[in-house]
Amino acid sequence: TIEAGLIIKELEARSELENILIICPKPLVTEKKWESEMKRFDEEFIPLDGSVLRQAISDTDRDGEWPSRYNKVIVPYSILDNRAYTGEDTKKQKGFGLLDLDPPVHFDLVIVDEAHHIRNGSMDKDKAFAYKCTKYFCDHADAVVMLTATPLQTGDDDLFTLLNVLRPDIVI
Repeated sequence: TIEAGLIIKELEARSELENILIICPKPLVTEKKWESEMKRFDEEFIPLDGSVLRQAISDTDRDGEWPSRYNKVIVPYSILDNRAYTGEDTKKQKGFGLLDLDPPVHFDLVIVDEAHHIRNGSMDKDKAFAYKCTKYFCDHADAVVMLTATPLQTGDDDLFTLLNVLRPDIVI
């Protein structure tokens, strides 16, 4: 996280970074690891839970842009589920998902911490949505930084998956 803080400061010095999304495992959100680390760099990030994320998506659908109060957010993989990705229809109302948004949500920078969590996510149904949501955010960002200290363990497919998220135009 120190390196990410330095990256954010360097990128802010070169240009304006107004919208930053950090995606990480839930324990790093509940223990406020990213939040406290970013405060060391005078950055205020808001952790989102599932209901707040879904409300932000709904607000984005209504207003046509991501709510400015959530310009710098931390999101755990655990809330990147089917409801966040495709929405949820109930008898009372339509719940919007990322796929409903036009224009899509845009972030200047997306940081994917512990990126190995999505390396083979499309194989497991629950993790598939974490992968799909992460890919969605990366596809609509100006810049993406993936962090992991865990080596790839199951072969070339894992590496392909991560590289394809970063550069789908090159890693086909």
